[in-house]
Amino acid sequence: MDVSLKINSILQNFGDSIGLTDLALKDNSVSLSFDDKLVVRIIYQAEKELLIFEAQITECANLDDAILRSLLAFNYHWSEHRLVFGLNLEEQQLCLYQHIDVETLDFAQFETILAEQVAQAERWAELLNIEDLEPEGEFERHHLTNISGIKV
Repeated sequence: MDVSLKINSILQNFGDSIGLTDLALKDNSVSLSFDDKLVVRIIYQAEKELLIFEAQITECANLDDAILRSLLAFNYHWSEHRLVFGLNLEEQQLCLYQHIDVETLDFAQFETILAEQVAQAERWAELLNIEDLEPEGEFERHHLTNISGIKV
C-alpha cells in the first residue's frame, strides 16, 4: 500500500471515530485543534517515511533563557520519552515533537501517540506556568474519547 494512502486511511478511521468526515493529509500535513487551545500538526515526511507530530505549546516570546536551557536539557533524554522540544520559527511557537516510522504504524498506535502528544503538551504548558489549556480538574480526565472540541 502506498504510504500516503496508509496514513490517509488511518486519518479517515480516526476522523470517523470522532465525527470528523474526510480527515486527510493536505500538502502532506493536517492540523487538529483541541478546544481551540492546543494545536497538534501531523506532518508526513515522504523522503524519510516519517510521521511527525508537532504540538504547539506556547509562543516563543513567553520563553526566557533559563527555560530554553531546561528544555534543551530535556532533549538530551529524547530516547527515554521519544519526544523533543523545538522552536517553530515560522509560527514563533515552542513545539513538542515526536517522529514515528510509518512502516509499522497502525490505527491503534496512531490513536495512542496522539493521546500521549496531547497529554504531554498539556503537562508541559502547565509546568511552564503558561495559561492552562483546560480548566482545573479537566487535565487528569483528558483522553481521546472526550475530545468534543477537536477541529481540523
